Amino acid sequence: MTPKFLRRRRERQAAARGAAHLDAQLRASADIAITAARRALRHRMPTLSLKELARDRERVDVQDVLDVAHEHFGLTDVDRERAAAFLRARFECRTGALDLITDAYDD
Repeated sequence: MTPKFLRRRRERQAAARGAAHLDAQLRASADIAITAARRALRHRMPTLSLKELARDRERVDVQDVLDVAHEHFGLTDVDRERAAAFLRARFECRTGALDLITDAYDD
């Protein structure tokens, strides 16, 4: 028989591991969405003039992150604001403002 305090501790640890796992999946989803947007821009680049290259940007949305989370990880109940927070963090970390725009700051 497991003492009550050990059972509660294990439950808290399991919840913390689950939250950390979800965070890692959302972080990866944001990275995948950013990479897909950059690839789409790179695919269009040969057809753009030099003037257009200077101001052309690709868009990565919170919905893109949610779609990737669903497709790759099977996540269906992700809070939109939480996905936006991860997109903002990864967007800033990966210098997305140079060639991407996002709606993550609107949410």
